[in-house]
Amino acid sequence: MKNIIDTILSKCRGRVQSAEVIAFHGQSMPVEFKTGKLHSVEHKESTGLGLRVIKEGRIGFSSTTDLNKLDQLVENAVASAGFGQKAFFEFPGKCAVRRTKIYDPKLEKYTSNQAIAEGKKNIEALKEKAPKLKLDVTLRKGLTEVYIANSRGLDVSYRKSVFSHSLSGMAVTPNGLLYVGDGRSGCQLTREGAKITGKIVKLYRDAQKPAAVSTGKMPVIFATDAAYLLGMAIGMGVNGKQVQKKASPLTGKIGQDILSKKITITDDPGYEYAVGSSPYDDEGVCTAKMKLFDKGVLKNFVYDLQTAGILGEKSTGHASRDFSSLPAPGISNLVIKPGTARLAGMIKDIKSGIIVYDFLGAGQSNLLAGDFSANIALGYKIENGKIVGRVKDVMISGNVYTMLKDQVVELSDDQELVVSRGSFVTPAVMFKDVNIAGK
Repeated sequence: MKNIIDTILSKCRGRVQSAEVIAFHGQSMPVEFKTGKLHSVEHKESTGLGLRVIKEGRIGFSSTTDLNKLDQLVENAVASAGFGQKAFFEFPGKCAVRRTKIYDPKLEKYTSNQAIAEGKKNIEALKEKAPKLKLDVTLRKGLTEVYIANSRGLDVSYRKSVFSHSLSGMAVTPNGLLYVGDGRSGCQLTREGAKITGKIVKLYRDAQKPAAVSTGKMPVIFATDAAYLLGMAIGMGVNGKQVQKKASPLTGKIGQDILSKKITITDDPGYEYAVGSSPYDDEGVCTAKMKLFDKGVLKNFVYDLQTAGILGEKSTGHASRDFSSLPAPGISNLVIKPGTARLAGMIKDIKSGIIVYDFLGAGQSNLLAGDFSANIALGYKIENGKIVGRVKDVMISGNVYTMLKDQVVELSDDQELVVSRGSFVTPAVMFKDVNIAGK
């Protein structure tokens, strides 16, 4: 791959002011079970190249998966610069990289037969304990090599592995159709099938009884599974591109108290074996841990090179893209600092409230402004400190910033890596007086 990248940069020399190549080479092995039966086993391999150039001060870009069409790749990138955005940056040189644990050699030897055996084991365990569930299981391994080089002498690469294991099931219960699921995703080969199936069994059993909820305000716990909604809104708000557009509600508020003093949020691209981690961002800028909120105070936004240049700032090492697109700012792993409460204790403290595990339709809300309104896809009623049954046909609404500022009661003392529309490391969060609409 290095020879190919050198060839591309050589072909750009003399035709453009500067050039950058990003290349991804990956292998993946998804194994899927549908409704309890083996559905598919695949082995995929792919390579992609992206070329970004600056010519006469403007950005050109092209991409390809055909390594035999390098001349066309260069021609397309050079030609597109005539219509490209004005460049407000220079490509980066070398930087001081920190070591990041994102590759597990054990995954190289992990086979489809092992994945099939694990899937069958999961299904057998749940047949006995949750017999009505129609189960889907997915185990997937991925091995990726990333290369980034530019005409300023930057030439870096790294390897990354990913292993994901998810189970989900549907069943008809006395409380209607039920969907439950759980999973793990990270850069290590972790066998947590027993833990995943155990959680699904508990969610399944707690859902057998219906529980009525009246419209009004009440305490609500966002379990770690559901806290991704908070992370999505925060990630949008601190995104430098939204700040540039003046679309973020956080624009111009650096140094202000935005959230509760109980809330500290960090972006950590070096979080061990998390899927959002990497030693470099997708422009070759070295990544570094950075506080976004410190005890509620807004500290930083995240930038790529172009967005930072437009705003007169420096890149924070948060460029995100694949080979076929231009970079844009994006969070790596958004980490919410845990509290001191046990989840069981948080439940025990509620006289009448709800614990939420998943939403339906939350992504269609105006999360950029922090607003959300969604159905509770999986949630349970709490009465006198105990879970008494599943809630159904219930909506929840609010504003993430208002809730994290004025309504936080406590955070759990544990964190979980949740990979749902991003990479979030979060505790459970308990709020007071959340808007609920029930029958």
